[in-house]
Amino acid sequence: MVERFLQNLSMKNITPFAVITGASRGIGAEYARALAAQGFDLLLVARDQNRLKEISKEIQQTTSIQVWTEALDLARPHAAETLYSLAQSFRPHVSLLVNNAGFGLYGLFADMSLPTIQDMLQVHIHLTTESTRLFLPDMMNRRQGAIINVASVAGFFPIPYMAEYSATKAFIISFSEAVAMEAKESEVTIQVCCPGYTETDFHKTAGHCPRHMAPPHTPQDVVQKSLKALRSQQTPVTIGWHGLATQWITPFIPKKWLMRLSARFVRSHSSSH
Repeated sequence: MVERFLQNLSMKNITPFAVITGASRGIGAEYARALAAQGFDLLLVARDQNRLKEISKEIQQTTSIQVWTEALDLARPHAAETLYSLAQSFRPHVSLLVNNAGFGLYGLFADMSLPTIQDMLQVHIHLTTESTRLFLPDMMNRRQGAIINVASVAGFFPIPYMAEYSATKAFIISFSEAVAMEAKESEVTIQVCCPGYTETDFHKTAGHCPRHMAPPHTPQDVVQKSLKALRSQQTPVTIGWHGLATQWITPFIPKKWLMRLSARFVRSHSSSH
């Protein structure tokens, strides 16, 4: 899919354009590096302007593509409209939208800060849904484009002490799969990328110190698999054998067992318990 973007657009002398949220670090920053290397101009969005400038400088030292950065609080209402208008101000058509912005939250739901819960709902659900709605019609009209919504293997089943996080990721998975089928005839790909434990500062920021039997993935692992999967228009994308196993095994294990096991694991490794 990425190669097809480049081939089709190069014939029209048009440089592909990607919009990436949560681009200041981790998986989002790696999407930026990988797409820049493949010739995409970029709009990078996150709250941390200093980190965005560092990523932009790094990319521009090794490529000739254009990079625009914008510090946006995507937890604010109408953030999707702001994102869409911003993208339109740089380029009329977006080739690839990567909805990567998000954050973790661990602990008893009854103890969670309500504003933080509301921020999570806004970023994970409202931003993903609204930005997909805004960017998708033009892609379908042109019969060209893709949207990657970054979810998590945590969305495959309910996880106590991560109740709202796993629920919002489950929404992203279900939503993306449904819209992918609707957009398929227009040759537009909607992918939902579901990483497992990945080597970023995600867990530290969320106040959680997970321990896993398998080593963590790197952001490079996640992005490489995600972009490769665009070629086959694959919708749900898991990373590594344990991600695939989680996806396929969970429907056959009683949900109560999964929740009990995950509750013990998450609670015993959370810094707040």
